[in-house]
Amino acid sequence: MVSDSPWIGVGELGAAFEKDVNLLPPSSDLAGRSFEFHYEDSSIERFAFETEDRLVRSGLGERKPSESYRATTMRPGKYFIDFVSQTERTMTISLFLDLEQKIFTSVIGRLPSETEALMSLPERRRSGKELTGVAVDFVHGTVDEPVTDVTARHKTTVDLVGHRIEYIYSPTERYEHIYLNDSFYTWHCLSGAERGLADTDRCHYYKLGNKMYLFVWREKIVPTLGVVVLSLDAMKTTGKLFGYEGDDFGRVTNFPVGAKARILNVTSHERGGERHE
Repeated sequence: MVSDSPWIGVGELGAAFEKDVNLLPPSSDLAGRSFEFHYEDSSIERFAFETEDRLVRSGLGERKPSESYRATTMRPGKYFIDFVSQTERTMTISLFLDLEQKIFTSVIGRLPSETEALMSLPERRRSGKELTGVAVDFVHGTVDEPVTDVTARHKTTVDLVGHRIEYIYSPTERYEHIYLNDSFYTWHCLSGAERGLADTDRCHYYKLGNKMYLFVWREKIVPTLGVVVLSLDAMKTTGKLFGYEGDDFGRVTNFPVGAKARILNVTSHERGGERHE
């Protein structure tokens, strides 16, 4: 019998994920390199990766404060980059940078204010709001050249729908995801700090390449943003979790995650059957 577990804050979850985790090592490939990111609205932003963990953004005559970033890679020329905004503490930016195709997809996530976070689910429903207060925007563009009508772009996908996948983050932290449709998935903690807890939350999928996906989810009970890149070739993930430390809305935490993946089964409702892999 699974005992009841408390709903813990992201800070406490981060502490549970600190030991013997299956993280990809940070990549230093980008250190000393600069790129011009051309957005679809015609704006341009320069990213200067000064070291393996510090970058500076500039654009429209404005140079922003130096920011701490973490980059990982599962395939040559393809990078997951993540950092917390130095000008807006409740905002993070996660980038998937594809230097082979010279394109990128940026995930801009924002945590809700304390007032929004404490709004009940019935109140959110009555007011026509999403059940989660975590907001996200997806921005696409090109690297070192303008966006054109024929520019490649990472597109939304339903490739993962129907998959049930187990993720092993460490010897103690283990979850499964069931990808229900193009907007929702169910997570379930099999072992670890949240053992026995489960929920169904809003999610987003983008195809990044052959058997490689960007998966983003927004939790509602404890305001949390998750952003991961999943490779079904390597059967691994790299990414991050972002949220408040706990009940203190003055402190945020953004920590890297990585997992070994195992496909448990794939269900096709069109065929009315279940396929095991």
